[in-house]
Amino acid sequence: MKLLLEGVTLTDATDRTVQGDALGQDGKVLALYFAANWCSDCVAFQPVLNRFYDVVHDQMDVVFVSSDKSRASQRSYLSEMPRQWWMVPFDDEETRSQLKRTFGVCASAEVETLSPITRKKGIPTLMVIRPNGDIVDGDAAETIEREGLKAMDAWKK
Repeated sequence: MKLLLEGVTLTDATDRTVQGDALGQDGKVLALYFAANWCSDCVAFQPVLNRFYDVVHDQMDVVFVSSDKSRASQRSYLSEMPRQWWMVPFDDEETRSQLKRTFGVCASAEVETLSPITRKKGIPTLMVIRPNGDIVDGDAAETIEREGLKAMDAWKK
């Protein structure tokens, strides 16, 4: 079985790297967070997600998929996130674009440049997936806001 992030090198805020296929293993939940520094809804949701992650950090791997317009903007927004989060590097536009196309998630301003894409969701979107890319919860942000920490139990089933 091919893993969604197989062959993808991810980085964190301190420039450590990890191979994407190492995430979501050992019973951990894997989440993709589609967001951007310039998005007011993303900025508003960030503290909620940070508080949730602070409690469940040992049970969850998060990968930030940026819609930022520059490396500096992406890095600035990453600094607002927990240090343990990973991101698709800004320079890996191919992987960022492929994830956006695969799940139909992007900012409205990106639709034309990502064509062909069937946009299903905008940003912010938190999506819980299996390592092979199967969707567990396509609207995990709403689930967190509605169920709080109980969301983790549902995702681990």
